[in-house]
Amino acid sequence: MKEHKFFVQFRELRNQTLAIADSIPVHMMDVVPPGFNNSIRWNLGHILVAWDYGIFPKVNENPQMPALYYRLFSKGTRPDAWTEEPPEYDEIIGFLSSQVDEILAVSNGRMDDLIAQPFLRVKYLRGMYSFHIREEQHHLDCIQRIKAAVETSSVVN
Repeated sequence: MKEHKFFVQFRELRNQTLAIADSIPVHMMDVVPPGFNNSIRWNLGHILVAWDYGIFPKVNENPQMPALYYRLFSKGTRPDAWTEEPPEYDEIIGFLSSQVDEILAVSNGRMDDLIAQPFLRVKYLRGMYSFHIREEQHHLDCIQRIKAAVETSSVVN
């Protein structure tokens, strides 16, 4: 059975995200360089929460990510406001690795289905994939820009 084109895009993009994350030294994960609101850890966590909330409830499934992730990585949150310890880098990477198969499993055969609750102007599951692929690409770009800013500044020695 051929995977839906969005499944292929999602899997390839997530592999890129994991490759970039793997190239970043752990000591850079929580640096917020001047001109940025968030860290690399925040962006990776936000990618998880965005996909989790953007897919599972839309197909009448419970979100899969721990509540801590929603408290720390939802839209509008920032590391400088955290009152809880963020998850370890390895845990975030583990979730990033496993999330793809979990999402594809609940989406298989449903891409043309109406979602449980419309999101912006999106009405079908395929539209949620389109939105979240663009969202992950945006956050991957942010991660790369943060990494470059940290590498060229004296923020981390």
